[in-house]
Amino acid sequence: MPLANWTTQVYGAIQSLLYNNPHRVISYKVRDEQGQWRDRSEFPAPVRRLFETEASPERTCLQTIQFVHHMLVPPGGRHVAELHVHPDAEELVVITQGNGTATIDAERHDVAPGDVLYIPPGAEHEVSNTGEECLGVLFINVPTGAGLETLIAAQRDQRSQ
Repeated sequence: MPLANWTTQVYGAIQSLLYNNPHRVISYKVRDEQGQWRDRSEFPAPVRRLFETEASPERTCLQTIQFVHHMLVPPGGRHVAELHVHPDAEELVVITQGNGTATIDAERHDVAPGDVLYIPPGAEHEVSNTGEECLGVLFINVPTGAGLETLIAAQRDQRSQ
C-alpha cells in the first residue's frame, strides 16, 4: 500500500498533493473581469499551482477520486486566491485543525476541527482561516456528470492501448 504523509512533501510551504488520479478531468473555473467563468489555467499565477503538479508515480494511483490534498492555511489566509467552481466535480472538505469560514454559494459557515463540508458540483466556494493558528484542511475531489464521463472514457482508452 502506498503511504503519503503531507509533512514529508510540503507544497509551497502550506499545501501538499497526497494522492492523484492519472487522468485530469475536473475543471477549475474562476470569474474574469466581466464576471464570466474561465478556466483558471488561462490566468498567470505567481507560483506553481497544485493542479498543475503531479504526485509521484506510487501516489498517482486513484481510480475514481481526482485528488486528495492537504493544506495548512496561515491565519488570515485563504485556500485559493479567489472563489471558484468545479462544474464537473463534487468535493469533500475535512477540517483537521484550527478555525475558519467556508463560503459555499454565498453562504458562510464557521468551521472547526472535525467538520466535513460537502461542496456540490458548480458551487462557488473557498475556505478562509479566521483563527490565530494554521487551519488544517483535507480536500477530496470526485468527478461527476461530464467529468465522470470523461474519466471513464480516458480509462477505457488507456486499457485499449
